[in-house]
Amino acid sequence: NTVSHKINIKEGSNIFDLQKDLESSYFNQDCLYLDCINTDYPFKEGILIADTFFYKKGMKASSVLQSSHSLLDKFLSNIWLLKPKENPLMTKYDALILASIIEKEAGNNAEKKIIASVFLQRMVLGMRLQADPTIIYGLLPNFNGNITKINLQDSSNKYNTYKIKGLPPTPIAMISKSSLEAVILSLPNNYVYFVAKGDGTHYFSTKYADHLKAVRKFQLNKS
Repeated sequence: NTVSHKINIKEGSNIFDLQKDLESSYFNQDCLYLDCINTDYPFKEGILIADTFFYKKGMKASSVLQSSHSLLDKFLSNIWLLKPKENPLMTKYDALILASIIEKEAGNNAEKKIIASVFLQRMVLGMRLQADPTIIYGLLPNFNGNITKINLQDSSNKYNTYKIKGLPPTPIAMISKSSLEAVILSLPNNYVYFVAKGDGTHYFSTKYADHLKAVRKFQLNKS
């Protein structure tokens, strides 16, 4: 059988999404939730590079997934060498975790660098990251689509960046090269807040009062 099939490891997808995609593929299923990956990484989520891979029917899923992980590892190691000293990320694994948050927060590639700079600035200032996508990840696979006040206050969710200091314990999604570049090559900037404008872009603020005005304008539709 010479027919090629393809699997798209989507940026922003997670280990649960990938498992569904694998189950509906023509792979020989020998990899459950990435337990087949031979890796030194201290986690299994977010350790594949987002890309499209071609394979033949009956091929072992592990072979494609392992090569995706190797590509990520090589890219991450190479770009880590270019990290500016003023960038506060301590390890490659921290870069991977923050890049996965950027992947979920940025509405487009153009904004990834500025959003990365906001989170890097929060890290420098010792602020909590306060990223909604991390809370959602901590609620998977049972998240129903709405973040509640109780979710925001839940200290038992170790991915709740409104409660924990610093980064969550693992990445929360598959990552593209552009998100890794954004977090490793960027520097902290003066912006500490951002709010979605509803058109796929964000409004950035340096002061909390300005941020509150932007929230009223863009989220609550009040002038």
